[in-house]
Amino acid sequence: MFQASANNGIKMTIRFGQTDNSNEHTVYIAGDRKRMEFRNSSGTKNADGTLQLTYGPRLVAITRCDLGQTFELNLDTSEYSSAPYPPKPLTKEQIEARGLQLAATSGKPTLRIEVHTTDTGERKKMFGHIARHVLTTRKQTPLEGSRSDPQETVTDAWYIDLNQRLSCDPNWSERKHAHTYTLLTHGKQPREKVEFIPTGEAQTGLALQSVTSSKIRYARPDGTRKQTDSRTELLVTELQEGPLDPALFEIPQGFIHVQRIERNAMSSVSSSRIQDLWQRVKASVTSLFNF
Repeated sequence: MFQASANNGIKMTIRFGQTDNSNEHTVYIAGDRKRMEFRNSSGTKNADGTLQLTYGPRLVAITRCDLGQTFELNLDTSEYSSAPYPPKPLTKEQIEARGLQLAATSGKPTLRIEVHTTDTGERKKMFGHIARHVLTTRKQTPLEGSRSDPQETVTDAWYIDLNQRLSCDPNWSERKHAHTYTLLTHGKQPREKVEFIPTGEAQTGLALQSVTSSKIRYARPDGTRKQTDSRTELLVTELQEGPLDPALFEIPQGFIHVQRIERNAMSSVSSSRIQDLWQRVKASVTSLFNF
């Protein structure tokens, strides 16, 4: 299993999203340092049904285990912000201030989540590594007392054993077979007690190629139910292993430290919605690179 060292790094370019609204990220990892380059985007539909995308500034996220810090840079304004890493868990007061609740830890389960993983046995060579073909089905079933909607997601992916973890990344589990699930709900909704049922060998490698199809059924105000289908694709278009320039993980000269960088293009989107979009983007990107 290859792991990035101080003298030997990893560079990856990843494209993911929907067919008409995809994002591209470039990731550099060397030793206990990581850099991600990307841009946020939002889209509006034209009269002919096509999607018109608006891109935000060029952004960089740098994680430095040796400093215990993570930095966010706006390359267009030459500004950066910083925060401790790994991040501290939210306090009870912070959770309540965001209108969230932790999932219930006692009582009868109200939500069942089943994850079934199947290794098809197919193998092929990708970027010099042997990739395995794996299917993962995740089914969410509301039980009595639940306010969640039924969901089903199927991920068809090719994985390789390429360790991109930093020593300071949160270690959710020491066991490969273990699963972790955390559910936050809005403050006005009752807490969910989750019953998690995993089967099969959970995949913890790097997905070089994947297609995720999702089905969500939700209730309309009139009591009828509607199903929405979505399809998300991920593709690693570049994977190189070799020495990296140490300057990639430094704050460039002349950059100004600020409390918060601008992450999106100026638009009519509210600041609270922009914050939510940014958090979702960071969460999705981070999930790609945790081994």
